[in-house]
Amino acid sequence: MVKKISGLFVIALVFGLLISVQALAAPEDKSEVESKEAHAHKGHYHHSPEFLEKKAKELGISTEGKDSETIAKEVREAMIKKKAEEFGIHTEGKDFETLAKEVKETYIKKQADELGIKTEGKDIDTLAKEVRETNIKTKAKELGISTEGKELKALAKELREASIKKEAKELGISTENKDFHQLAHEVRDAKILQTAKKLGISTEDKSTEEILEEIMTNHEEEAKKLKLLH
Repeated sequence: MVKKISGLFVIALVFGLLISVQALAAPEDKSEVESKEAHAHKGHYHHSPEFLEKKAKELGISTEGKDSETIAKEVREAMIKKKAEEFGIHTEGKDFETLAKEVKETYIKKQADELGIKTEGKDIDTLAKEVRETNIKTKAKELGISTEGKELKALAKELREASIKKEAKELGISTENKDFHQLAHEVRDAKILQTAKKLGISTEDKSTEEILEEIMTNHEEEAKKLKLLH
């Protein structure tokens, strides 16, 4: 059995496994990503022993006699190795940090190729910046947001706000007199409740965090679709 969970961001092990990688190509800057991670570490997300044990079992990791931190570390390492193998990266003899770095770089190059960005002669930081910029401008265009004369950080902020308002409208949530954070929270909760209803999960006397934990543990694919960490 998994021993008592301590302050671990267990959700990130699965749905945010490559959060630092994806963040490089997403419409967020480093400070915003760090803010999300800090928010999660403060306990905004539940840490489910059942969820962690389920992931360990799926990955063939024994949990017998191990505390949660040890299991979480082994799960994280196994998932990075699995992702590396999916990318065709040779894993033998490489430590976690090396593999994680190679996975990150491969992911960014893959994103660049898909976006038609030339990779030759560019270091990974330059490439990541170009991928992020292209993604932001593409998504802004899709939402009818002008990019003319705007700094990337300001454009990314405008894009996030427009995306949340669009989701709110689709969910029937009023946007009047609400700031971005309040609206984002309402959208998040509505998506969780909507998913629970779709899956036939009872929501009576449960907080949205408890419902999310149940979705995560028993309906992993649906939980991924919520995209609550991106």
